[in-house]
Amino acid sequence: MTDPTAETPPAGESREPISDIRPIALRGEIEAALGLSGVAIVGDYLILGADEGHRLQVLMREPDDHGWRLRRNVALATRDLEVDIEAITFGDGKLYVIGSHSSRRRRLLPHLTVKKNRERLLQVQRQKSRSRLYRLPFDAQTGEVGEPDRIDLGKRLRKDPLLRPFFEIPSKENGIDIEGMAYRDGLLLLGFRGPVLRDNYVPVMTLEFEHPKKYDLRFVRLDGQGIRDMVALEAGYLLVSGPVNDGPGPFRLWWWDGEDQIPGRDRTERETLLLGEVSTPGGARAEGIALLGQHGETVDAVVVYETGTTTQAVRMRIDLGADAGGAPAS
Repeated sequence: MTDPTAETPPAGESREPISDIRPIALRGEIEAALGLSGVAIVGDYLILGADEGHRLQVLMREPDDHGWRLRRNVALATRDLEVDIEAITFGDGKLYVIGSHSSRRRRLLPHLTVKKNRERLLQVQRQKSRSRLYRLPFDAQTGEVGEPDRIDLGKRLRKDPLLRPFFEIPSKENGIDIEGMAYRDGLLLLGFRGPVLRDNYVPVMTLEFEHPKKYDLRFVRLDGQGIRDMVALEAGYLLVSGPVNDGPGPFRLWWWDGEDQIPGRDRTERETLLLGEVSTPGGARAEGIALLGQHGETVDAVVVYETGTTTQAVRMRIDLGADAGGAPAS
């Protein structure tokens, strides 16, 4: 475990991984299990989403903490639509689920000719089904899920003076890509994988579901990486970061106080604290984080991975250190 009070090394320098990591069992037919991207925990229920799926999956904790078993599927769209679930969070009796709101360049296919692949390289697509923020009633006692409401943040992103130039750029090329989400006191925080701006500033959009026009932007610095997911703590937030593009990593875990890090003579900002790496052997990509519990400076969390081999979800114990204390972020 890296000492979070130590001086942050230059970007790209390797860190010791968080060591107290244990695999957890996910039982049942887990949809798109190799591409897990969103996760939330509400009482005895674990909610999963995949970036190539169209529905949530609700799992229940098994006796003696031996894992989680699938209980129900919840469709967010018709089967032929890709919702591109990137993050899930819970607050005040509601689940919130967000798509990336991104554009994407078509993939090149080895079985096509060079000419056909060059044509595909020029094609950038937007899908409305990927540009949705959902809110669903959730019963923490029974695991029942109600009918969803949804909004589209595309208009806000397209008109914002800072984000507008990135709106049509493909997500893996530093375009718009929302991949993290946390909830506190009626406010949603939406973390961007991209764009990462000059001097490594990453946008975090804050809004109320009922009033998306009244959003605000905060900025956080993560050594040049973007946000893959985030979760609210008693004080501040845990952030998972990774490359903006499809690079192999590393994937890192940070503590952030939730305050804007844009500097100025009228503000004293706190730097994010690097807690350690959450990369795994074989190229698995850390994509989602959920809170199991917090006891002072010790946090228990579940992290899910996108992997090309087997379903991967782990439980990890994280020591925040004394420097990650203070008053809760607003």
